[in-house]
Amino acid sequence: MKRKQDDDQAERNGHRVSRAFSGFTLTWLLAASLQPVYATDLSDLYDRVSDSVVAIFSTQHSRAVTRAGAVSSEQVQAGSGVIVNDSGLVLTASHVADLADSLEVHLKNGEIHAARVISTFPFADIGLIRIVDPPPHLQVATMGNSDQLRMGEEVMVIGAPFGFSQTVTIGHLSGRPKDTGSFNVANTEFLQTDAAINPGNSGGPMFNNAGEVMGIVSHIRTDANGMAFVASANMIRSLFMEFGEVWGGVEVLPMDATLASALLVPYIDSVLVQNVADGSLAHALGVRAGTIDAVIAGRSLKLGGDIILSIGGHPLHFTRDSMGQVYHYLGHRAHGEPVEMVVYRDGREVTLVANKP
Repeated sequence: MKRKQDDDQAERNGHRVSRAFSGFTLTWLLAASLQPVYATDLSDLYDRVSDSVVAIFSTQHSRAVTRAGAVSSEQVQAGSGVIVNDSGLVLTASHVADLADSLEVHLKNGEIHAARVISTFPFADIGLIRIVDPPPHLQVATMGNSDQLRMGEEVMVIGAPFGFSQTVTIGHLSGRPKDTGSFNVANTEFLQTDAAINPGNSGGPMFNNAGEVMGIVSHIRTDANGMAFVASANMIRSLFMEFGEVWGGVEVLPMDATLASALLVPYIDSVLVQNVADGSLAHALGVRAGTIDAVIAGRSLKLGGDIILSIGGHPLHFTRDSMGQVYHYLGHRAHGEPVEMVVYRDGREVTLVANKP
């Protein structure tokens, strides 16, 4: 009888041990599954490429005519860029440089250098500037083949968001949208990424894990959290091969029927000048910028500027064919060659001529 009781007790103890072991196993498995998963360490990659990344500060001056008289203002904008050759060429975003009256490039080591605009393609948001007096031994980034970047591949963005230079964010290639809209001069490709991008990152490079530039940061979608777009490296190459160097340095609005009627202008398919950048082709030609703030049909704009009718004999309309012809004409004019522009000013057509800067 006692042996049977002992056997029953041993069986009960065995069940308890089994249950305890099972509980321990489950607890251990849960704990293991909750261990943190660490991201890839890209510190070595940052050390290799970061000296090629710069912060850019652009200054734009504007003049407005008010009831109190002429008022001048100054706006400073922060952006980013990447050095692409040892003579001081820096790739950035067009909206960082296109309308800049002056530029400063801040190197990682703290040096500050003046720069000037070489070329901009606003439709693709790509700009090229040059450090005026580049220091020796600049670190140059390598442009990669963006077609080889795979969906889901890890990427690193370095820039100066909110003016804080050398800020690093990590993400992945999350899309490859192409934009072939009717107003684009050429087909464009923007790489989509979930890497965090903020104001000031514009113009900064996106690197792959080999340290190659896959693209230049362009813009974010304000209506879609975590969605940013980068102009692809291969598109950048094709633009410079096709169009060469073009810096119009002028901000324009399309002249539609409503605006033409309000201004009593007999030109619907033309463009109204808003701003002109110092040192640009438009500045050399003597193009007049707008100075009177107005709202027409719900659209804010500046009045008083020239209306551009043609460039190099090519009518200037907001269409793909027209803009493409103008870019080809300007890009293939050598520096120092004359450029002709016809504008509508003070009720008459005026021909402007200047040598390409």
